[in-house]
Amino acid sequence: MSQTQSSPALWSLGRGEALSLDIGPGARELSVTSGRVWLTQSGSLQDVWLEPGDSLALPGGAQVVMEAWPEAQFQLLVPPAACRQTAARPASAARAPASRPAPANGLAAA
Repeated sequence: MSQTQSSPALWSLGRGEALSLDIGPGARELSVTSGRVWLTQSGSLQDVWLEPGDSLALPGGAQVVMEAWPEAQFQLLVPPAACRQTAARPASAARAPASRPAPANGLAAA
């Protein structure tokens, strides 16, 4: 298969190609930028057609199969709501910077 990631956030599907994706932890948003995409999601009885400008929210842990009609490009992004949840973590969850040990020769580090 020749599915490619043509930029850090832009995926391409060739004519009639199919792709199976397991969405990792946390929600994602699939947004079509060109072409058409047929998508089916595990546990759903309804298939979805997406065209340029259309987006679909995918829950964490979802399993989807998608196919380009005839070709397509799409983005799989972390939605803004997920970023706000990360920003709301308590400060104690942030890692403290590592301290460097003093040099053996007793001189101050530059």
